[in-house]
Amino acid sequence: MKNNLDIILGFAMLIGIAYRVFQVETAIYDAIKDLKDTVNNRIAANELSFGMHMAAYAERKEQIDYLIHALQEEIDHKANRLLGEIKELKGELKHKQKSDES
Repeated sequence: MKNNLDIILGFAMLIGIAYRVFQVETAIYDAIKDLKDTVNNRIAANELSFGMHMAAYAERKEQIDYLIHALQEEIDHKANRLLGEIKELKGELKHKQKSDES
């Protein structure tokens, strides 16, 4: 009778140990799943943030390109006006020199 009781208690302990091992295994798998979800959420947030920064960078780059182009146009315009004024002054000087010689 004692042997039968020892065998039954041994099986009960084995079942209890197996149950506890399965609980720990389930807890580990749940922690891994939660960690995976957390990592995926962080990656998605970083991708969104990166996309927003890239859009802002592209917008700033476009504005700077427009500004550079506008400044280049202004410089070209002023250079052309200055060249025109220089030509006018040369013409006036030549005309004045001819009138002084006469």
